[in-house]
Amino acid sequence: MAQSLRHLEVFPITTRTLDVLRVTDVTPGMRRVTLGGPELAAHTAANGHPVAAFRSDGFDDEFKVLLQHPDAETVVGPTQADGLLHWPRDDARMVSRTYTVRRWDPVAGELDVDFVIHGVGPASTWASRVRPGERVQIAGPKSSSLHPEGADWTLVAGDETALPAIGRWLEQWPAGARGQVFIEVGHPDHRQDLPLPDGVTVTWLSRDGAEPGTTTLLFDAVRQAPWWAGTVFVWVAGESRTLTPIRRWLRNEKALAKEQVDVTGYWRRQPVAVDDPHSARPGDAPVDAEGSGNEAQRFHELTEVLPAFAARTAVTFGLATAFGERPRTVAELAAATGTDPVGLGKLVRYLAALDLTERLDDGRYRLTDLGRELEDDHVIDTLHLDGLPARRELGGALSLWSAVRTGRGDHARWFGADYARHVQDDPALLAARTAHEAREAVYVAGALAAASAFVGLSTVTVSGPAAGSFAAALVKVHPALRATVVAAPSEIDAFRGAYPAHERIGYEAGSLLGPRPVPTDAVLLADALRSLTDVDAVHVLRQAAAGLNPGGRVLVFGDVLDPEVADEHDYEDDLIDFALHGGGARDREGHRALFDAAGLRLVERTTIGWGYTLHALGPRN
Repeated sequence: MAQSLRHLEVFPITTRTLDVLRVTDVTPGMRRVTLGGPELAAHTAANGHPVAAFRSDGFDDEFKVLLQHPDAETVVGPTQADGLLHWPRDDARMVSRTYTVRRWDPVAGELDVDFVIHGVGPASTWASRVRPGERVQIAGPKSSSLHPEGADWTLVAGDETALPAIGRWLEQWPAGARGQVFIEVGHPDHRQDLPLPDGVTVTWLSRDGAEPGTTTLLFDAVRQAPWWAGTVFVWVAGESRTLTPIRRWLRNEKALAKEQVDVTGYWRRQPVAVDDPHSARPGDAPVDAEGSGNEAQRFHELTEVLPAFAARTAVTFGLATAFGERPRTVAELAAATGTDPVGLGKLVRYLAALDLTERLDDGRYRLTDLGRELEDDHVIDTLHLDGLPARRELGGALSLWSAVRTGRGDHARWFGADYARHVQDDPALLAARTAHEAREAVYVAGALAAASAFVGLSTVTVSGPAAGSFAAALVKVHPALRATVVAAPSEIDAFRGAYPAHERIGYEAGSLLGPRPVPTDAVLLADALRSLTDVDAVHVLRQAAAGLNPGGRVLVFGDVLDPEVADEHDYEDDLIDFALHGGGARDREGHRALFDAAGLRLVERTTIGWGYTLHALGPRN
């Protein structure tokens, strides 16, 4: 199941401090800062964690630049952890901005970063003042994606913030590939001398002094571009809100599949709390007129339920799409969404109280800047009440009281079946779950398959979420390996519909709660223990070990909860999983307790990708 025509490769997330080697002006609107230093090479951080060598293979690889807040004595930034970073919690003095790698020369040990010089942004201010010899902390990149595969031509569009990525892309452009490139800049003298590969056209669009993020230049250019025959891949980057109509047009008018589109908001236009641009400091932040010191108000907002449901209801009825680009009456919105005018009127009025919509003097409504978030594809996928994420969250919330009181949730009381059965019996939810798990597996399957634990194996049994993705990655990396996916019959049907058939991948209807009919060299439990109670997890581990060939291994892969780096979202997922399944996230001691109870010993522990862990286990005796 391809998630994008661009192949993604992930690697451990790192942080390092680099030296500023040179500062040059590319154009009056773009300054290039060249970084280098010994920490570009692989080394060990001061806290003892390994830091992999700097890596950047793709044209739009992102990393963060950490800047000093005026109220902090030093830069507040992350520290290195095992394959990921430990970010400071709730520290308002941390200032970071995301940039792309303009040039990476591993031989010379040089990294170029291009900064748009405008306004009073923290990074722009830093770049305008930095001098050679200073030092700066960076974090990342954590992945790379290359030119799209299987596309007959490529459509590229971006403003000046996307220019570094576009410039590097044109320098790496594959021979013979066709493309149309549109670049928006503030003034004609901000154009750069870029390579022009055969088969590629580059069109410069000038705002002629208009403020960035205020024109429709990119949208107009994309709509008016010649639409060549064949499969297209579209890459667009720039100011977030100006990209919304482009994304909608590509989806609705051109009917492009998700794997053909990469539209990314690089920045968002917003006011800044500074009157004099020359007094700007890296810590200057967007205006906040409300303040945040009222604890009672904060508690009230934390305990409100209806705002979340109102926003989800608006998303489910497609309210943002119904608005389009102009104000609408309630009657127009009701007709467009197929809803009751009275009920929708009350909903839209409540959304106005939440600052998601705004009532005009003539009685019509429009979306506010905050309400425009309802147009975002990711927000729609997450909040839609018919979608898997919302069903999971709702089921977990309703089951939480029972789970905390008795240790077991009561999902069946609300929905007629436990959560796993509820999803398996609903074809739409099962397909959504399979697609979601496949998207998540993209970030880890390749790195897991390359682990040394799989070298020399002839057979492996795979079970757990995205088992099909992991099996496909394993047989791709290891030409002699045969993989068997164990899953429920409905899940097997979903896997077969999502992944192409492979002669070395088989499917077995069943559960790892039972014995394996045929011994295997290894059993891979890919995030499979998270949805099991401790008792069931121990039983599965014992059954897996009982079905091994001599010398075989049980391989437990997944996220190990680390309280040092976990945040509210990690604990939220843990709580929902506990309410739905009785399992949840486990820390290192929790995993060790399961292994000991199952009579297994830890042979090897390996960090994979972004801090995930692979435990290789063998029988204790």
